[in-house]
Amino acid sequence: MEFAFSAATFRLRSLKEAVDAIAKGGFRAVELLADRPHLFPEDFQASQIDELARCLKDRRMKVVNLNSSSVTALGEGVRPSWIEEDWKQRELRIRYTLDSLRLAAALGIPSVSTDGGGPIPESMNEKEAWRLFVANMHRVLPLAARLGVRLLIQCEPEGLLRSSTQLKAMVDELGDLKALGVDFDAGHVWCLGEDPCEAFERLRDHVVHIHLSDIPKDRKHRHVALGEGGLDIPSFLRCVRESGYAGAVTVHLSSVERDAGEVVEAAAAYLKDRGFWQE
Repeated sequence: MEFAFSAATFRLRSLKEAVDAIAKGGFRAVELLADRPHLFPEDFQASQIDELARCLKDRRMKVVNLNSSSVTALGEGVRPSWIEEDWKQRELRIRYTLDSLRLAAALGIPSVSTDGGGPIPESMNEKEAWRLFVANMHRVLPLAARLGVRLLIQCEPEGLLRSSTQLKAMVDELGDLKALGVDFDAGHVWCLGEDPCEAFERLRDHVVHIHLSDIPKDRKHRHVALGEGGLDIPSFLRCVRESGYAGAVTVHLSSVERDAGEVVEAAAAYLKDRGFWQE
């Protein structure tokens, strides 16, 4: 496995500043954010592709994933979601995801992550929301297959797909494993009382990318710096290493209370001190 850091931590700074800080912190891989002010698909111009490629090359950085799970440029967090009651809102999520897949293909990014369905509307039961999510996935997976970019789904504590069991059932039903995969978030499954190692083992054959952060001891859904919460991160990383997983483990913090650059350096130090970081 290799470690990356998510540019989502730098939502209030430019993409260049984010890449600079992540490289300075010692990481050689980055997850980019499909949102403003970074890589919102509607804003990104073809002329910027070479500029971004040079920026990454100069810093010896590779991109492991494009995160389209939470997009503030369209709404709030995971809203609009895949299962909005308003079809126009659903279309915003679908078109945004299609554009994110095209952007990833243009930039040579292997995967795009999305959320686990969003909150179930009061007007729907879980079965109805499930069928709607499946139908909308079938609208985007053909493009992912043609472009050679994997669309990755993750569990969301407040979403339709809240558990690893539900996520596996969804992936099994959709079935298109060339276009589809799992973005495994250890913190999300721990929030809901699952053992991250057991959940990872359940989904291992489908996991393409891993998100890593700590979670407060009360298991409330809030991403905190490594070592500041109650998640047994070393135990989880040993499970991942022993499984033979060879993909990226991306440190993902949605927001931080101290300087973001310091958090990057602290994450690298945490991984080194516990023997997981390999130069």
